[in-house]
Amino acid sequence: MLNKPSFTGLVGKAVGFLAKLPVLKRLVFNRDYSYLMRLGTVLLWVGGPSEIFFYWYESSQGYWDSLQIRFLAAIGMASLGVVDWRTVKGWLPKVYWELVLFIAFPFQSTMALLHNGAIDYYFTSQCAMFFILGMMTKAWMIPVHIVIGSGLSTLGYFLWYGWDAKLLAHSLPAQVNAMFCGIVSASIMLVLESYHRRITEAKVALAKAEETEKAYEELKIREELIRIYVRPSLVEEIRAGKDPSKSQPVIRNLSIMFCDIRDFTKLTETLTPYERQMFLNQYFSMMTRPIVDNGGEVDKIMGDCVMSVFPDGATAVNAAISMRLELQKFNETMFKAESPMIRNGIGIAKGDVMQGNFGSFEKLDRTVIGEAVNIASRLESKTKMYNLDVVVTEDVIRDMPAGSAHYRWIDNVQVKGSTRHIKLYEIYGHQPPEVRQYKDDTRELLEKALMIYFQKGFRDASRLFRAMLENVPPHRLIANDLMDNILRYYIAHCDAWINNPNGTWEEIQRWEGVHVFTEK
Repeated sequence: MLNKPSFTGLVGKAVGFLAKLPVLKRLVFNRDYSYLMRLGTVLLWVGGPSEIFFYWYESSQGYWDSLQIRFLAAIGMASLGVVDWRTVKGWLPKVYWELVLFIAFPFQSTMALLHNGAIDYYFTSQCAMFFILGMMTKAWMIPVHIVIGSGLSTLGYFLWYGWDAKLLAHSLPAQVNAMFCGIVSASIMLVLESYHRRITEAKVALAKAEETEKAYEELKIREELIRIYVRPSLVEEIRAGKDPSKSQPVIRNLSIMFCDIRDFTKLTETLTPYERQMFLNQYFSMMTRPIVDNGGEVDKIMGDCVMSVFPDGATAVNAAISMRLELQKFNETMFKAESPMIRNGIGIAKGDVMQGNFGSFEKLDRTVIGEAVNIASRLESKTKMYNLDVVVTEDVIRDMPAGSAHYRWIDNVQVKGSTRHIKLYEIYGHQPPEVRQYKDDTRELLEKALMIYFQKGFRDASRLFRAMLENVPPHRLIANDLMDNILRYYIAHCDAWINNPNGTWEEIQRWEGVHVFTEK
């Protein structure tokens, strides 16, 4: 006949089986106190003062209490909060931690329970103390505290004061309930610690993943730095596996834009080098973002000048309008603050240019050269002469969609370095509504006056220019200035032809109806 296994044997086998489970064993029987020792600050600010409060309260109610035990517990809990025991290596911090908990909870509560006859108050107090203990110690330490803390404290009490079976019978339910409370709170802490460990493991896994991608991220950072310092198209070539240094020059039909600040030296002469840098960086941010947003590419920044290229004239004009609108918002803020405002000029030309690498083995620059580049640069510098914002060539206007408004013919010129006669136009789509309306309404009249002027009818042209000047809106931000200054430019030219004492009929006859720019 087979012998039935005893209850103790079954429990032993069950415990042995559970202990062999890797996950459960790692959770319950781990000796990592780092999570628990985070509660040291709570013991410092709550545990220590609580010892003082309960000693005063229980003594005032006539209960037995021990000042010596309370003092040891308070000092111990204060030390747990002051010293960062997580930084102390070895077994010492764990032993000290459990020793303080032993004095503060099982030993103190058991002695108070027995000294006060296991009354209901201390019955509840014992349960509460072990519930708190379960939060402060490891789960597998609860039975240890029950056996050593409560058990030895009970044994020591009866050895010292004599055996009392009735007191023992009254105290045992409190001990059992206290152990149950400790196990419950320890289980709660076990779940929280498990959750904390899962988060920590996830963070570690994430850190490893980040390390794995570190090389890729560094490559992206370097790529972004290259993109900032060189043309984005070069980055795309490198990303595609090409060698930009070996690319061959090509002829492309592009629109070229130059944008420069007027009177930059005067505007920034009172600024420190650092302030000047911040000023320019803020300005360039306003200017370069519309270029990129409208399909252009910043070719280079030269001092306070920005050179950019566009696939066609329409995108270049749209970028110029956006740039001027950004600058107007900035200048309105500067005007309200009574600070100097920024004025700039934009010149745009279109034509065949050579795009390629120019420089030497030590320094190469991917850029464009050609007549359109020269013309755009000259137009930008002449915007100050016209006192206009945006000046473009006729080739640029041809790229604009049919029915596009807000541009007008302003001059026939021949720039330095070119033999071509070029028709110039002003773009004014960025200007205030009343100015756009005025220029739209007078566009045909201005064209008529220009035709008369270039046909050498200077007196009749002068009368038309002066009549138009009377209806020009004043400038919003600049005192004693107008929103259309091209009229003054032509009135001065008419007066020069009419009043020139050295002029002769032959000189006028030789004039081809083109303004020749002999300077840059």
